[in-house]
Amino acid sequence: MKRLLTFAILLGVISYIVVQYLKDRRFNPKGDYDYDISETIDTDFYDPMVVKAYYKGALEIGAYARSLWNNDGIDVRFMDREDFESTQATEYYNLLIATTEMLEDKLELSAKYAAEGYNKDQIKVIMEKGLTPEDIKYEKNSYFLGLRIGMNGQTTMELQQLLNAKGEELLADGIFNIITRNSLRSFQTRNGLYPSGIVNEKTLKALLK
Repeated sequence: MKRLLTFAILLGVISYIVVQYLKDRRFNPKGDYDYDISETIDTDFYDPMVVKAYYKGALEIGAYARSLWNNDGIDVRFMDREDFESTQATEYYNLLIATTEMLEDKLELSAKYAAEGYNKDQIKVIMEKGLTPEDIKYEKNSYFLGLRIGMNGQTTMELQQLLNAKGEELLADGIFNIITRNSLRSFQTRNGLYPSGIVNEKTLKALLK
């Protein structure tokens, strides 16, 4: 009987502590509701409406949360599943955050591409058409395709420089002779490509890596 009484008292104390904790958490929220705006986004993004939507969403998150707390006593960070208004408010709050984070990821990725030297039009193609920076780089250098022995000039000189960057030791003189062809074949073999001695799509992509 004594043990049962002790257990009942202990259970009561624990229940009281839990209730007080939940009450304190609900009516004395910790920290700030404001969303931390990223300093690494591309503010010169090709679509300014995306930048506007990002800042609007970031500001709305804090304003919405504070409004609900001040006017309705709802802390959107801690959903009360037994309260319909609380669940609706929390779900909308989380949607605001998810949407803003999605826009932030997009703008930060654009900033990364811009830092790598891509312009607005190239970034738009990369992001809207699902291309990779490697795809863009390949398109910019597609004039190498078909280059072979006997084709001399500036493009051959650039090819020789690319091959040298990959470990060959060519004289970059712009003359596509047997030595240049053999170096190209050597590069193709090392990269698991057919040693045709001609710059084709796979060879060019390997050279641009």
